[in-house]
Amino acid sequence: MFDIGFFELIVIGILALLVLGPERLPKAARTAGMWIGRIKQGLSSIQQEVNQQLHMEEMQKQLEENRRKLEETLRKQEQTITDSTGPQPASSGEPVNSGQAAADTETPTVQVRPEDEGPFGSTPVSPESSAEPSDKSAASNQKG
Repeated sequence: MFDIGFFELIVIGILALLVLGPERLPKAARTAGMWIGRIKQGLSSIQQEVNQQLHMEEMQKQLEENRRKLEETLRKQEQTITDSTGPQPASSGEPVNSGQAAADTETPTVQVRPEDEGPFGSTPVSPESSAEPSDKSAASNQKG
């Protein structure tokens, strides 16, 4: 920064001693040292913030590049899937089956009995397992 050698520092010290005198020189040296320390600390803080900002910008560029690569890979994969399976209809939540196939696969109706209700609400029961509890108790009474 500054090109000040040892000889220049000696000259500055002698001039300060002559101008300020031996009584005020130590106080002036402490004050100057304090100000120099504050300036160094401020410059260090600014340098650290600039480095941090540059690092953040670099990371944002890297993140944007990775995002673009990921989107490109996703588009390629979607295109590969579309090419291999044929055009897909818009996702409307309905199956792609034809009307006959949809009629063949009906979902069973779920019935809830009052005795099946637990502490967290009702438990769904499929129609196949909806035997009456009295039938089960009667069957166990006949065995015994």
